[in-house]
Amino acid sequence: MKTNLLLALSLALYFAPTAAQATPLPVGTYTLSATTPTSGIHSGSDEGTLTGTLTFDAASNLTAANLVFDDLTVGSLFSFTDPGPVSITTPPGLLAATIYNAIDPAEYFAFSIRIPSTPSGAFTLTCGTDCDNWMLIDTGETNLTYVEVTGAITPAPEPSSLLLLGTGLLGTLGAIRRTRHS
Repeated sequence: MKTNLLLALSLALYFAPTAAQATPLPVGTYTLSATTPTSGIHSGSDEGTLTGTLTFDAASNLTAANLVFDDLTVGSLFSFTDPGPVSITTPPGLLAATIYNAIDPAEYFAFSIRIPSTPSGAFTLTCGTDCDNWMLIDTGETNLTYVEVTGAITPAPEPSSLLLLGTGLLGTLGAIRRTRHS
């Protein structure tokens, strides 16, 4: 009985809603996940996914990027690792930047996110009248290919949080094991 109560209390504390502070601007490392719309006004000639990480400093300047677009249409990967300057407009509440391909700066990913963040700390890649998140990539055609994406950036878990979660789970499992053997 004590074991079940301890486990229930541990899980309740871990999953209990907290008063999450919405970060007005991104600070830290975020995971970007975006896809190309397959239908509608923003669908493009190439389909694929854009994934990777973005790191912002305390002033919300983009200090590092490691993004890869997996272009399923042409079967190629395009990387964007050289961040350009960040611009912030409030209102309407947008942060925008361009990330270039290190080998061919003519290839780039231009994006903007809505600010402030959602209560979970995530930011939405904007897509209003026209998507503000698009890439120019070289698919071997005469001109660079224009590709739009939609998605979000979410805070990447920090190692200390993962360590704390892991030790809490190990402690709970140890308590369960001890009570079963006694």
